[in-house]
Amino acid sequence: MKNLENIERYLSAEAARMRERDTTSSPRVRPFVTISRQAGAGGHDLAQSLVEVFAAQDDADLFEGWQVFDRKLCEMVARNPIYSVSMSSLLAEEYRTKTNDFFHQILRSTVDQGTVMNEVFRVVAAVASIGKCIIVGRAGSEVTRALSPGVAVRLVAPEEVRVRGVMEFYGLDEKTARAEAVKLDASRARLLDKHFGADIDDPTLYDGTWNTGQVAVPVIAENVATILRHRVAAAELSEASM
Repeated sequence: MKNLENIERYLSAEAARMRERDTTSSPRVRPFVTISRQAGAGGHDLAQSLVEVFAAQDDADLFEGWQVFDRKLCEMVARNPIYSVSMSSLLAEEYRTKTNDFFHQILRSTVDQGTVMNEVFRVVAAVASIGKCIIVGRAGSEVTRALSPGVAVRLVAPEEVRVRGVMEFYGLDEKTARAEAVKLDASRARLLDKHFGADIDDPTLYDGTWNTGQVAVPVIAENVATILRHRVAAAELSEASM
């Protein structure tokens, strides 16, 4: 997908496209997938694998045209002139403690990160409501909990697997990657706890939790496709009965 000027233009264009599609074919629900992951467990690899696995499915109406939203979500928020927020902190999902955030604002005159995160959550919810999106991180499972039909995935892995993953993704040496993995996991846990009162490690928050140290990412993607197919069928049946 080409670079977007802003989220509003994108959402308007997609909404118009869906209205046109719904007048020429039977309306379908708008599915999405959210990926929560331990640092280095392969969230971005799974997102790409899902796109490939979905494209190979026989139901083009459901599985064609899916997009991954991670960096793009951050870019959409960062483009908003109201917010003075660095791309690096958004991409890293940096989430400071309240005290550290207070001093960070004084020293750098930035907007309260709670305000920024609320805008991120707004974008996540808007993108999910359009459908056919794979949302990596950004508390997607909690932001979209009231929306349907979605599949919430959690990835975990043994420490050594995750350290290697962080080394490869960020280009870090082993010692730095090990520290970075701890920092990222703690930051993501604070985010869910602060905004949603949720424990990121609670397995009941997700439709499935996979250990990427034991299960290959393409296998996970195939399982997600199966779950999604059943989830959408159930949602369509429910809508038809209303």
